[in-house]
Amino acid sequence: MPAVGGRDSPYTLAMQWEAEHFAAAARRLDDAVACLRAQAGDGAAALEYFGNLDVTVPQVRSWLNELVATRDFDYGVPPVYGLLFAQAWQLASSAERLSAFPGTAQRDETGWCVRRPTVWFGDTRIEADLELRAPLVVLGDLTVEGLLDDGDVSCSYLAVAGDLRARAISSAADHLVLGDIAADVIFCFTNDGSLVAGRDIVADLFVPAEHAYGHFGELRARCLGEGHRRDVIAEQVAPWLPEGYVRLGEADDPVDVHRILAEAAAGSSPVLPRPRTVAFPLPAPLAAALAAPDAITEVDLSGERLHRLPEALATLTGLVRLNLQDTPLTGLDGIGGAHRLQWLSIRKTPVESLAPLLALPHLTYLDVSYCAGVTDWPVLADLPGLQTVVAHGCRLPAEVRLTLAERLGAGLIGQ
Repeated sequence: MPAVGGRDSPYTLAMQWEAEHFAAAARRLDDAVACLRAQAGDGAAALEYFGNLDVTVPQVRSWLNELVATRDFDYGVPPVYGLLFAQAWQLASSAERLSAFPGTAQRDETGWCVRRPTVWFGDTRIEADLELRAPLVVLGDLTVEGLLDDGDVSCSYLAVAGDLRARAISSAADHLVLGDIAADVIFCFTNDGSLVAGRDIVADLFVPAEHAYGHFGELRARCLGEGHRRDVIAEQVAPWLPEGYVRLGEADDPVDVHRILAEAAAGSSPVLPRPRTVAFPLPAPLAAALAAPDAITEVDLSGERLHRLPEALATLTGLVRLNLQDTPLTGLDGIGGAHRLQWLSIRKTPVESLAPLLALPHLTYLDVSYCAGVTDWPVLADLPGLQTVVAHGCRLPAEVRLTLAERLGAGLIGQ
């Protein structure tokens, strides 16, 4: 939690907690753990996402005992600290009036903003946007009929003892939810925070990017956008959005995140019920080769964003060497057009079938290393011209491995 000074500090606690409140909560931490486990059931496993409770509980107790003297909240603590404190405080103060929404949250043009460390006791429903600029703990369910923006890991976090439901979520801080996390659209930013659900994460469009996330139930996302490259994420989400929301081929901000979040928050999510066909731009090396096909004998497309092999590949009549390593190709349909091909690498691709290679009578060298998705390895034994097969990290069936070993000898590499 952010540093909290005296009563005149801009970060004064939502309630005027005194030293005895922290001391009382410190004494009830074990009871708080038992209570949260009983209420959350299997979802309570998320309490240990940030560390084993046998270690965490004594750390939280020490933290609370320090607050008895200083009342200075450390913003660097994980959200489980705030959740355990809030539950222990509730158990220790049953005779006192506990805070509920809105508490010290401030109303603005679009919704509510939490600017001070805050605890809301009980189920909370907000029919507007909710912005966090300080830690928020909810001992109950939290429902946001709009955009939930959790701020940044440097100043805020969100801890919810029940379920979290929102129309749209923009997350750059830490989320700890013991129940489900559900939203039409979830976009995460930075690689410092985390999104953790004790049960399921449910979304039509979920883009964690580099943000850490965890779930102790299921991940149910119609479209998932992961990775550190924005252009790659754009390709992942483009089929699930109407035209105009994604600018394929652009490296900087190719996805109109603000528009998607705003429309989802307003109750009009643009996410399509099923993917549409998208025309992906050809990688520059392939486009250049197709522009002057007669003189081309080798094309290196390693690491390029190639989703399918174009029919125009057949115009490269002199092509004998093709490198497709680290591309997102799932299929090799159309490769038969390059019928003179002798050397081919599909290393580290999600290719599922090798059957199209049967149309390459001159193929002598094939690298299939780390192709975990291949389902028809026996095809390798039916490629008569092969002299070298590189298969690092592949689980070749025993029969296929023996056949290739007998035929290729030292030409079978990696097995």
